[in-house]
Amino acid sequence: GECSAFKERFMECLRHSGYESAACRQSAKAYLECRMDRRVTQLMANEPLEKLGFKDLINEKSEEKPEKS
Repeated sequence: GECSAFKERFMECLRHSGYESAACRQSAKAYLECRMDRRVTQLMANEPLEKLGFKDLINEKSEEKPEKS
């Protein structure tokens, strides 16, 4: 149950989007990160998010940061 809040947000997103998983990629990414972060409890092996298909979301996050002058 450590990641149940993340799972529920993902499932809620799916319900609201008519089960269009592409619309819920941010929620899916957060859920998988939760599972990997809790490796102590052996929920999921740690994998690079790029390998799991989230490379574009990682790049977007770094592009959103303001540039230092």
